[in-house]
Amino acid sequence: MKKGLILLALLTLHVTTSHATGEKYLSSDTKLGLFIRSEFDDLSPEEVLSYESSFGEIVGKLKEKQASMKSEVGFLKYVFYTVHRKMLGEYEQYVTFSDIFKKQKKYDCVTGTAFYALILDELGIDYKVHETDYHVYLVAFSTGREYLFESTDPLNGFAWDPKEIAERRAYVNKESLRINAELAMTGLASEDVALQKATYIDTTVDLRQLAGLHYYNQALRQFNNNSYREAYKMIIIAQGIYPTQRIKNASAFMFSAAFED
Repeated sequence: MKKGLILLALLTLHVTTSHATGEKYLSSDTKLGLFIRSEFDDLSPEEVLSYESSFGEIVGKLKEKQASMKSEVGFLKYVFYTVHRKMLGEYEQYVTFSDIFKKQKKYDCVTGTAFYALILDELGIDYKVHETDYHVYLVAFSTGREYLFESTDPLNGFAWDPKEIAERRAYVNKESLRINAELAMTGLASEDVALQKATYIDTTVDLRQLAGLHYYNQALRQFNNNSYREAYKMIIIAQGIYPTQRIKNASAFMFSAAFED
């Protein structure tokens, strides 16, 4: 088991879910159910409806602003900072999506990015969510330009200069490659030297796949808390939504940890 614990310690560096009952309380328009499906057993119908109400309220105000603003960059900048100020309070790794709606408004890069994605969906603005080894971020598209939404940077998280966006994306990938090389993450359990060359993840995911990453994070949180069977429940949901190789690997490992007795 000691060797396995080392592997999970490495997996936790990646940054990057009984739901049928609660789904009837969710509007199909908001898609909030994608990100709170693992919590339906613990949430009352009133809580779920309050989350949807809060979400609908901020969307409504943003739509009013959207109708009155002529500058696209000005509006998207307004969206980024208004949402961050009102909904994203305290950063904490591996929090649940519903924490955004609670008093401290805790979020991490996955849940913060997911909230922006849900907002932009409602506003009819195209975007792509980028998954890397240790981080996710969002790039919006409008009038032929890109706009960076970096949820973990409340002061300078919005950018529209192409050079700055390219530099920040390159930095994220460089950090992934550096950390992976140092930890020899690729091919960790392989004797094939060719498989041990450090690589990094840089791909785009849709909203459903982003939900998979969220539940992957929840599985890691439960595992780190020694709640192995809860971790396995989370990773199974993640794998069902987004069956990437790293999620499959974590699933196999968490199964052995949860049922080794």
